[in-house]
Amino acid sequence: MKKIITVALWVLTLAGCNYGTMVVESYDGRTGKSTTTTYSKYYDTGVWLVPDKLGLVVAVDYEKKNIPVVHGVQQSLGALGSGDSFAAGKVTLYLWNFDTKTYPVKFISLSSLGDKWDFQGQVMVAQPKDRTGTEAGHIRIFSYGKEIDATITLEVAGKQRRIELKLPRRTVPQLTEFFAPGGHRPYPWGDRKF
Repeated sequence: MKKIITVALWVLTLAGCNYGTMVVESYDGRTGKSTTTTYSKYYDTGVWLVPDKLGLVVAVDYEKKNIPVVHGVQQSLGALGSGDSFAAGKVTLYLWNFDTKTYPVKFISLSSLGDKWDFQGQVMVAQPKDRTGTEAGHIRIFSYGKEIDATITLEVAGKQRRIELKLPRRTVPQLTEFFAPGGHRPYPWGDRKF
């Protein structure tokens, strides 16, 4: 029995898991109240590429592998290194086409934290009255950030555009509010149907 428990503890210690949520506790000295906010591992924002016809959503999924017990010990000993401040963010692009015509969108680059992801001219075709999505790569993000500032360069309807984006990190309650059945999406087109 002792051997099984020892093996189970080693497996748990060595098993990597994908951290992503962040808990922020704050205290208001004036009111004497404490609040706790739990942030998810998801960042996203939506913008119109063609007003009232073609929307773009840029979503980033926090990805950082940690060994649970080891990371906790490092944290408590103050032994985390500079690399622990950053994580990879998996970028997914979605085109929401509310129009009756097709839109090819050529993605050129995405920049964040001084890094630049080159899409190498990747073209996504937004089919009429449909949502199209694709994983587009990874960018470096700040592990403890509540927002990602990014710039995407793309070409749509024959014109190159450079769009400044602010992707908020969604709280756990916001995931339900925005994305659960009956939720109201936080994009300019809201709950509009195709």
